[in-house]
This record gives sequence, C-alpha cells and structure tokens, in this order.
Amino acid sequence: MSTSTRYGNATDFLSETGTPKLGRIFSNLRRTLQGIGEGFAASRRYHELTARGMTHEQAASKVFLEHFGTR
Repeated sequence: MSTSTRYGNATDFLSETGTPKLGRIFSNLRRTLQGIGEGFAASRRYHELTARGMTHEQAASKVFLEHFGTR
C-alpha cells in the first residue's frame, strides 16, 4: 500500500472548493456494488453445482468461466 507524501494526493477526490466530486464517488460505489453482486452470483452458482454432485475443481472452473472468463 502506497502512502501519500503530499496533502493534495490524499484529497484528490475533492474539488477545488472542497466538496466531493459526487459523480466520481457514485461511480466508484456503483462499480464496487456490482462487483460484490457478481461475487455473490458466482458463489450461489458454485454451491448449486457442488450440491448437484460436481467436484470442487469442476465447479470452480465452470463458475469462473461463466462469470469471469470473458474479461
């Protein structure tokens, strides 16, 4: 983890007037929540596959390809 050595780097999410750049904050929040949702969907699919008797290795590979393989 990098430590900022300048005050300006630590507050770059603020505009010149000191108010947060809401668009950027909400964009980052939306991406974070989408990532969490994708993770839950992948977890749910993995549990479905293993409950049906698929091995861990097969289920993990299948879920990874279904959810994250196209990136």
